[in-house]
Amino acid sequence: MAMEIFQALTAGKNAVDGLRLLANYAEEVKDIQKRGEFMRIVGELSLELAETQIKLADKFRENEGLKERVNKLQKELEDLKNLEIKLVIENGMYYTTEGDGPFCTACYDSNQQRIRVALTPPPMAQLGRYKCPVCKTYFNGR
Repeated sequence: MAMEIFQALTAGKNAVDGLRLLANYAEEVKDIQKRGEFMRIVGELSLELAETQIKLADKFRENEGLKERVNKLQKELEDLKNLEIKLVIENGMYYTTEGDGPFCTACYDSNQQRIRVALTPPPMAQLGRYKCPVCKTYFNGR
């Protein structure tokens, strides 16, 4: 995007320089045909300059929109980082205060990881109703 802005600025500067050069030669041009060609060139350069200015303005607006979006996303990220969810222990497993869970107490206590425990199939239920998929600990739970 910076390259496009630079190209737009360069094209605009070239157009302005061309207009200045043509203005300097305008007094020297006496022939009607050459004056007509001169006016055509001036018109083309003016049009090119206007198009360049429009492109540049669009890039600035796009850039501002992207800056606003980045700021919004950074704020959302900070809000998520500061989100505090409390865990409570119930029947040997962790649950959030919102009722989410159960989570493995061994994984959370040792590594601060909330690992959801899974129900064990009926033949394995005598070892425990839930099993942690990471540390393989069994829990009886609810």
